[in-house]
Amino acid sequence: MKALKFVDFFRDIHGYPPLPWQARLAAQLVRDHEWPDLIDLPTASGKTACLDIALFHSAYCAERGEAWRAARRIVLAVDRRIIVDSAADRAEKLRKSLTRPRTATLNRIARALKSLGGSEPLLCEKLRGGMPREQAFSLDPAQPMIITSTVDQVGSRLLFRGYGVSPYSYPIHAGLLGHDTLLLVDEAHLSAPFLDTLDAIRARQLQAERPLNSVRPVRVVPLSATVRAGGVPFRLDAKDLANKTLAERRSAKKPARLVEASGRSADRVSVLAHEALHLYRRLDSAAPKIAVIVNRVRTARALYDALLKQNLADRFDLQLMIGRCRPLDRDEVTKHVESRVGVDVKDANDRGLIVVATQTIEVGADLDFQGLVTECAALDALRQRFGRLDRLGKFRKAQAVIVGDGGGAEDDPIYGAALREAWSWLSSVGKKIGGFAVVDFSIQSVERLTKGMDLGQLNTKPGLQLSLTPIHIDLLSQTSPTPMFDPDVQALLHGLRSGAPDVHVVWRADLPVASGGSLLDVSELDAAAALLELNPPTSLEVLSLPLRDVRAWLQGRADETGLTDIEGVPEIEAVNGVESKRRFVLRRSGNRWERASARDIKPGDTIVAPSTYGGCDSFGFAPEFTKAVVDLSSRAREELKRSKIVSITERWLAAIGVDIEQRRSIWGMLQKALGSQASSRELFALLMEEISSFITFDLKWLSNQPVLDVVRNAAGKLHAIVATDAVVCAGDLSDEDFSSSYTVPVSLQEHNAGVARHARRLAKKLSLEAEHVKHLTCAGSFHDVGKAEPRTQEVLRSGAPEALPGQLLAKGKRRSGVGRVEFSERHEAYSVAFLRQYPELLKAVADPDLVLYLIGTHHGRGRALMPDRSDDGSAFAVEVAGRTLPFEGAPALGSLGAGWAARFWRLNRRYGPWGIAYLESVLRLADWKCSAEEAKSKRA
Repeated sequence: MKALKFVDFFRDIHGYPPLPWQARLAAQLVRDHEWPDLIDLPTASGKTACLDIALFHSAYCAERGEAWRAARRIVLAVDRRIIVDSAADRAEKLRKSLTRPRTATLNRIARALKSLGGSEPLLCEKLRGGMPREQAFSLDPAQPMIITSTVDQVGSRLLFRGYGVSPYSYPIHAGLLGHDTLLLVDEAHLSAPFLDTLDAIRARQLQAERPLNSVRPVRVVPLSATVRAGGVPFRLDAKDLANKTLAERRSAKKPARLVEASGRSADRVSVLAHEALHLYRRLDSAAPKIAVIVNRVRTARALYDALLKQNLADRFDLQLMIGRCRPLDRDEVTKHVESRVGVDVKDANDRGLIVVATQTIEVGADLDFQGLVTECAALDALRQRFGRLDRLGKFRKAQAVIVGDGGGAEDDPIYGAALREAWSWLSSVGKKIGGFAVVDFSIQSVERLTKGMDLGQLNTKPGLQLSLTPIHIDLLSQTSPTPMFDPDVQALLHGLRSGAPDVHVVWRADLPVASGGSLLDVSELDAAAALLELNPPTSLEVLSLPLRDVRAWLQGRADETGLTDIEGVPEIEAVNGVESKRRFVLRRSGNRWERASARDIKPGDTIVAPSTYGGCDSFGFAPEFTKAVVDLSSRAREELKRSKIVSITERWLAAIGVDIEQRRSIWGMLQKALGSQASSRELFALLMEEISSFITFDLKWLSNQPVLDVVRNAAGKLHAIVATDAVVCAGDLSDEDFSSSYTVPVSLQEHNAGVARHARRLAKKLSLEAEHVKHLTCAGSFHDVGKAEPRTQEVLRSGAPEALPGQLLAKGKRRSGVGRVEFSERHEAYSVAFLRQYPELLKAVADPDLVLYLIGTHHGRGRALMPDRSDDGSAFAVEVAGRTLPFEGAPALGSLGAGWAARFWRLNRRYGPWGIAYLESVLRLADWKCSAEEAKSKRA
């Protein structure tokens, strides 16, 4: 069979041949199977094609039976909040082309990728800030994937502290990203601290006593210019420079007028608005598309409002883009802008467009504008912004304006002295035309102007860096419980002057709000917490914000917010003002929700605010916005493939069209029934009789016997009836709490055998060593044996006492109030104790210590200490290979003398922190996969 050719693959996907450098890099990769140390290419060179090249390499190796030479997971990370993620769009194009291949080459590529063991040739994922029980990107470690994300999200996961991720899931993300992964760091010169941290991670991985030889450690490839010397770079050569496509992009003139404005915010906004409108009129285009890029979210909103007030809607469309927005809102805005100014769009729209944006479109945005107005910034940031102007070099008549204030006397909070130095340099090299200094920002021109220069003073300076030491790694690898001293992950990713981790904010419409508008008096906490336990926050409805801005907003000082859209920027100012409001939110603390004021909130917290607080519109964070925020929880659950859930409150009745008189009547009737001790099912039946005419197609599932919970307020009155679809969906499955045991009744014997089968199959697909295949199979066979404990069996049977009579259960039927039951020692501890009593069950494996550890940590606990719970012990019996084996006693693994912590450190040294996490992940994901199949087959 003839070898696969990258040129054929690329042409079949995109309809045109690759650029010379793209074909050259692909040929080099399939020959040497090694990536360059640095891919140093200017903007608009087509760097996102590295995704195509990496995927081709993976398929090429898989077809030759050398899958281990390439990575299953291809990750592209950028040190920006990605608003228009062209890499994600490109990945999706690859996925669709391979799902239904149209040519012989694509068919071969698809078959080769599918042979790696995934359910599809390729899956794509935008890795966002996660939430408890959200594991979409990591469900199958054998699945070829392209993942796009930010440095914060990828870096924090690699360091066992995934932002917004449940601590019990930390090791899964770290283990998978730490192995069998190619990490492409785009605009790497912005990410020097992150690159140094990655070097330290790789060095530690190589120090393991028994490394996982069949899966390679993470491979890191910086893209674009870098602050670091050394290594072998990959650059454009003479053939590339002679290429017509690249020559057009490099030579397209981009004349930029320098316009000076005062440092006052109002004056700056006025000048920006004037220049945007002036440029719109001057451009030689029937319907020009202009970007106005500014350095602050506040400036962007003020400018958008100023242009909106001029009532120019009959002349052009106006769009606001900021990175500080919820993912579902972001997707809507992105879709609209890409449909108008994406590089592949043949826009027949006769209306012009002005997009007001922050730094969020500097990087990773494959947009093509004819005009650009930008605030002055450091030179490296300006070069990125001009990469969105006449990006393909086809227009040839682009114009731009750079607005500055003479550099200012003080360092800029974002760009430091570089902004002042850049403005001074631009003024010195600009040619005087019509009374203004004009600088050509074409790629060729800037290269010529900066040739031989030391650009250190003009570019953004990296902050002081914190080195990742072995002590840091030992602390970070402890995920449950986390140690008292926890290393500063933000500093490891962005340097010592970076800001604190963001706070994750969610808005919900069903929370009880006091008459004065402040959430909850203390007595309402239980009702609010119950609602969030039943319907936990998800990443798609989260808005990540700096701590100082969240505090200022909650305290009624919206004018003190000073957001940028750059990751890891230090907080601009301290908050010293007096509170004009005192509004409470709900804050997740450990395993419970607590009431918190602005001053109680800490970096990295997830908080939930009532929709009535305002603070967020369809564009993103809007501290002055006072209308109710749209609750996105239902849409988020649908996209995440979770079962439907609805909190039926008086406010919800209003939303579906029930008038105020009917609402009062219905709620009074329900309250009366509740007072008469009516069951939740009876209450729901009464409600459905009253609102049947308001039930839309989307709510028809309410007629199919949903699972019901009743939430009362502090006075014991009805606050909400929470209805959950009884059908379990893939996104509902998790292993982080007891709710994962409620799907459909499954016997303990069947489930243990199923997980063992899945673990064995998955380990073989990943080409793990034969001894690890045995370890994982054995761990799967006994992982849930501790559920035979009588108290656990009683809880599992509570939803369906008649299920599988005479058999021990591993899973019970879904019922009301799941996830809120905690008692005695956990079943993992009982499983370990059972095997320690019968060591002969582990004779066939090379490392019994590893099997015990994998079983004990298969729900994310026990790293490095097991939960210490009071338990007098229990007695039960389990049938194993035709023998009935009794157990009596208490595990006591939480005591310091139990030796569990010593086992954790032994195995960390033996396999390395990321290696042991990877093995844990394989077992845990086999468990999830088995549970999903059980739920699906039993339902059918």
